[in-house]
Amino acid sequence: MRDDTSTDLDRLEAQLAAWARGIGDELHFWNAWLGSHGLQWPEDFSRRMDPEAPLDARMADLARRLGQERVRILDVGAGPVTILGYRLPGVALEITATDALAPLYAALLARHGVTPPIATRFAPAEDLSVLFPGGSFDLVHCRNALDHSFDPLRGIEEMLAVVRKGGFVLLSHFRNEAENGQYNGLHQWNFELREGRFTIWNRSGAVDVATALRCPCRLTCHDEGNAVEVLIEKTGEAPPASEAALRGRLARYLEAFVRVLGSQQLPAAGPAQAGH
Repeated sequence: MRDDTSTDLDRLEAQLAAWARGIGDELHFWNAWLGSHGLQWPEDFSRRMDPEAPLDARMADLARRLGQERVRILDVGAGPVTILGYRLPGVALEITATDALAPLYAALLARHGVTPPIATRFAPAEDLSVLFPGGSFDLVHCRNALDHSFDPLRGIEEMLAVVRKGGFVLLSHFRNEAENGQYNGLHQWNFELREGRFTIWNRSGAVDVATALRCPCRLTCHDEGNAVEVLIEKTGEAPPASEAALRGRLARYLEAFVRVLGSQQLPAAGPAQAGH
């Protein structure tokens, strides 16, 4: 009989393989975005590249709600340049931007001679707690990125692991992106509210997130037109995983991830077609 750790790691490898098939589309989009300074959204490019850009309004509300002079923010799945902004009057911000594709994005940024105000660091959503101590952040943000991940429920659990008790995780995603895009590219998961409850689903099944999360927390969900916003307040700590299990997962994960990234090639340096 195989143990739970072995089964989990086999599942991880299978998820990574499926996820890897969509990386090419993502790289083509960002290659075109960087090369054209924003494609049809030049104001998005300008804002992301402005070190004085104000903090996103929703995140600014949460930061002020904390009542702290210094607020630590993690942006998960930030892409090559975070969308959050960088300044909030009266509050010192420490912003960390992460993405599982950070090494590939760094190569694209270098190709186009673009230096973002904050460099995106490598960190997959599914293993944030391996790279950051528990409770490292006051706020965690993820926008239109978790549906790209290979295990979004684990990604949410990991966000809760690295935010402090009393802190918040803010998720904002287009509704049912995988279904709308016929499961092409990195979009392999759907997010929606079912009878007011945050649900993650695809062709393999559905998960009621509030029921599935192990960490004590409170979820507040809003329907924002074609998007779903979920605010999660961390109210306690999840049972800790064993150190041996974490080490085993990390070793297997890194081997698989190196294989995935090693198989990828950057798009051609010439004009690229957007396919996000």
